[in-house]
Amino acid sequence: MKKKKRKFFNELIEKYKGEGAVPFCRYFGDCGGCLFQNVPYENQLKLKVEYLNIILEGLIEVNSIVPSVPFMYRNRMDMVTAFGKKGLRRSGTYRHVVDIESCPLMQGKSSEVYGKLRLALSKIEDYNYLTHEGYLRYIILRQARFTGEVMANFVVASPEDRFGFALMDILDELDSCSILLNSGLGDLSIAPLFKTIKKGFITESFDEIEYMITPNSFFQSNSEIALKMYREILSYVKGRTLDLYSGVGSISLFVAKAADSVTGVEISQESVAIAEENRENNSIDNVEFICTDAMEFIKEHKGEYDTVIVDPPRSGMHPKVIGRIEELRPERIIYMSCNPSTFRDDLHALENYKITHFAAYDMFPQTPHIETLALLERKI
Repeated sequence: MKKKKRKFFNELIEKYKGEGAVPFCRYFGDCGGCLFQNVPYENQLKLKVEYLNIILEGLIEVNSIVPSVPFMYRNRMDMVTAFGKKGLRRSGTYRHVVDIESCPLMQGKSSEVYGKLRLALSKIEDYNYLTHEGYLRYIILRQARFTGEVMANFVVASPEDRFGFALMDILDELDSCSILLNSGLGDLSIAPLFKTIKKGFITESFDEIEYMITPNSFFQSNSEIALKMYREILSYVKGRTLDLYSGVGSISLFVAKAADSVTGVEISQESVAIAEENRENNSIDNVEFICTDAMEFIKEHKGEYDTVIVDPPRSGMHPKVIGRIEELRPERIIYMSCNPSTFRDDLHALENYKITHFAAYDMFPQTPHIETLALLERKI
């Protein structure tokens, strides 16, 4: 987090912590994963409401935020393995790792597996990301909230399988296990598949829709909150629907039953391939996925859609994409955002649309992050 933003949140923490909450994690303050554990959860929500009202001043007044379970909500954790430690980076620095035996944000089953993996992999050489030497870079745990399926992935620095018999006693507890290869200098936990040890995916279920989650596919980190957001999006969808930045098709497929048709546009070929498999597995025939740049697609399809769904990255939408959406003239835009600041900027740019419904969701309790969802309807 940038220093200016951290200072701002520290001021809000002092305002809202009251008598304070007892942190439920022994690594709090040292680990960089959480910032708000010393603030009672109900006050965390008030803090975030105030933050949103500052950011969105003049656009909308926020009165509440949809709460989450405060811990054991994450369906993915990326644990660094470096300097003889396995855990998360120390608060405020990239150069140090806090050795973490368990994290209370992890779901129960994946947390148990992580504890066993720490012991099983104790003799596997870790990776020094400062000198760029070693082997094991990350242990990644993913657990589907509603099916309980667990995936373990290992990001390694060289194209070899050094695990041998180390995983033998743990594989029965895993539904999926893979090795990913990152031999470059960049410290990324998303990397090409090197080897599938056990089945290459897990399955998550949102109501009647089932999603295949592969080692690198994006899926919202808090499934319970994501499902609530998807249900709200479903209530807004009408007619011919365009889903920009559609990823693995999670929103497109979920809203298909409310739409005449859905077109998902995504630039990642891997994501589109998974989206197509998800569509076939759910036997949904009014959804199509197209692998192309959002701006190029919009340019060729003016006036063809009644509803546009956007779920852009933290950087928001490119100004030219916003202009193209205006040219499409859909009746409504459903905007899902993980960054209130870029959400604000994009809304100012969408000058022919007004907010008619707005909700904020606490996707990441104990952290400053907030997810927002807005229905925008055309003024003229």
